[in-house]
Amino acid sequence: MSSSAQDCTQSPQSTSQESWQDIDLASAQDYTPEDAPVSEPLTGKEKAGVKLTWGIICILIGFLVAILIIFMWGEYQFFTAMRDTQQLMLTNQLASSDFLDQLTQQRNDFRAFWFDTLQLILLNVLFPTLTALLGYVFGTSRNGGGN
Repeated sequence: MSSSAQDCTQSPQSTSQESWQDIDLASAQDYTPEDAPVSEPLTGKEKAGVKLTWGIICILIGFLVAILIIFMWGEYQFFTAMRDTQQLMLTNQLASSDFLDQLTQQRNDFRAFWFDTLQLILLNVLFPTLTALLGYVFGTSRNGGGN
């Protein structure tokens, strides 16, 4: 089987040598490629779509930064309260662990509220709006009639 399979196939080297020999270089002509087309400036509708899209992106970024600042502030408040609680426990002014449980529960509630708010606004409002705008901006074309 191996000898018949080898006989049927040609080596790549012999194929490339034969194809180079068949090329007629005497009749070759110089070729200059055409210039690439340059697009026209955006129309008023297209400019408005692009500006609106950038506005939504800026709002998205601003909202994410605001939520991040709120989360950082909440963590700072939690660690400050924990440090104060530890000092009170060391001086035996606070002996109950119920206070620590309440503090931890408040932290979890705070994080859950802001995470749900973030998810609600981002996933239900900003991302669908951004998707629709990007679909409009990239979907309009001069040939298809976006005017």
